[in-house]
Amino acid sequence: MSQSELTPPPHLSASSIGTFHQCPLKFRYNKIDLIPDVSGEAAVMGNFVHDVLEELYKLPPEDRTIDNARELARRVWEEIWVDQATSTVKNSEEVRMFRWRSWFCIENLWNLENPQEIEPDGLEFEVAGQIEGVTIKGFIDRYSTLNDGESLIVSDYKTGKTPRPNYQEDKFFQLYLYAYMLEKMDVGVAKEIELLYLKDGVRLKRTVSPKDTKNMIEHVVETKRQVDECCKTGEFEARKSVLCNWCSYQNICPMFGGGK
Repeated sequence: MSQSELTPPPHLSASSIGTFHQCPLKFRYNKIDLIPDVSGEAAVMGNFVHDVLEELYKLPPEDRTIDNARELARRVWEEIWVDQATSTVKNSEEVRMFRWRSWFCIENLWNLENPQEIEPDGLEFEVAGQIEGVTIKGFIDRYSTLNDGESLIVSDYKTGKTPRPNYQEDKFFQLYLYAYMLEKMDVGVAKEIELLYLKDGVRLKRTVSPKDTKNMIEHVVETKRQVDECCKTGEFEARKSVLCNWCSYQNICPMFGGGK
């Protein structure tokens, strides 16, 4: 290995693949240099809401009520998230609004589905394996058996804005990957995938087709090739975009006057 050559990360995930195509330099900072990516308010809110919904769906169906969700939110906040949230959201009024917006997302679940009618087979289920020789890891928010009693639907919660139609397909990449991994792991065949945009009360659903799976596999393999090439040269491009406004690496990024 030459002096400039870097060691690729041991595995990729749907999120790290997205990060690489958003900004290769951010990918390097986080996945190769292992510089912590300090979570912003949006990420903390997403994780907090996900934790509450995971606990909600662990309850027996008859106990999945809004009142119990409110109690779960209070407990999860106090036991897990209060310190990180209050260090991210600086003053008491902002913390109050943060909790209100988080609760709005949780409460909005009832506008999308009746939680008492959902029978999850897996919650925060870890997937791990290979796609055409590329090691993949990730976590599925939820998967359930469809009405046919055999095939699966993979569900993912989102606390951000619903994307415009021309950006929606990119958001499904993660679920195409998860659907493929469930079959590879002999868990089951996922025929449907869905994104639940809690803030807006919008459900986006797709049927998984062979073409979708083929495109996903090609994207994973090509991303791994590009990552390996960047590691060989040591060159990871910095790409400036509106997403830079939420990046925690601005102080070391050459696009903002920083650099290693």
